[in-house]
Amino acid sequence: MNKILIVDASDSDRRLMSGLLVRSGYEPIAVESMEAAKEEVAKLPPGAVIVADYKLPDGSAKELINWQKTEGFKFPVIAIVNNLNGLDILEVMKDGGAVDVVSGVTN
Repeated sequence: MNKILIVDASDSDRRLMSGLLVRSGYEPIAVESMEAAKEEVAKLPPGAVIVADYKLPDGSAKELINWQKTEGFKFPVIAIVNNLNGLDILEVMKDGGAVDVVSGVTN
């Protein structure tokens, strides 16, 4: 089963994504902070993927991507963005290294 690391400060968003992924046959690991994400990245098997909220209480998806680069990890990152303009999205994809950007819906 492929593991997917979910990094999102929102408990409800983590639960929602985890439930959808389990039903689709994935094994989600859900954490709420950059520090917890770093600990989990070090344990991820080859083939894992990271889904990270662009803005976290202690960092951002871009910072997580850059940290991975310096530590030698190469897991693809899908960034979830809310209310960002086109330049911010381009920055996290091109300069930040995200493989994709998903627009989250806020209520």
